[in-house]
Amino acid sequence: MRPGLLKTAPPVFTNRPGTMTHPPLPRPAPARSWATADHIGGLIWLVFGAAVFYGSWTMDRLESQNIDPVTAPGLVPGLVGLGIMAFALVLLFRRGTPPVIGGHHGGTPAVGGREGHLIETSGEDVHDQPANWGRMALSWALCVGFAGLLLGRGLPFWLLAGAFVFLHILFLDDPDRIAERPLARRVLIAAIIAAGTAAAVTFVFQQIFLVRLP
Repeated sequence: MRPGLLKTAPPVFTNRPGTMTHPPLPRPAPARSWATADHIGGLIWLVFGAAVFYGSWTMDRLESQNIDPVTAPGLVPGLVGLGIMAFALVLLFRRGTPPVIGGHHGGTPAVGGREGHLIETSGEDVHDQPANWGRMALSWALCVGFAGLLLGRGLPFWLLAGAFVFLHILFLDDPDRIAERPLARRVLIAAIIAAGTAAAVTFVFQQIFLVRLP
């Protein structure tokens, strides 16, 4: 390129006759903050799962009574703790995909939209959104209400478990997708998942691990 000449982006013609425009240059991706909802939630659940696993490891296994190892008191809590830790690590280290607009990923201009106008994506990762403390507080309130206030107070476990899963799905669904789904469909999907989860958990605990549920 000869001195004094500036390199510019090639013109893009729109659907309007006789009009053209230059696409904007890509903007640098915004700085990512560690304090996202996934990272904070993953860290909390990782600590909680580690505490559950440690508590189950230190429980008396009743070896002196020659019981079946499958029915040892610390087995089920230990597996639950490991599962919580595994999913917490997924939250901590997973990376989302930038939104796709006009056939290009975030951070680059793309031709699309109405009448061929340019659409510029932000390049912000869908999992790098700041923490939504209201949603986190609602989730913890449901957990405390289920395990700390209602469980063991006379209501059957399968009913409480199903209601817990149903409310979690209904109230904590992805807010970006709620507007795209009819309310009746959301309620039906949440009810089916909640019923299946309650039945599966009840069967596994009572028939396989021989745990008497409240």
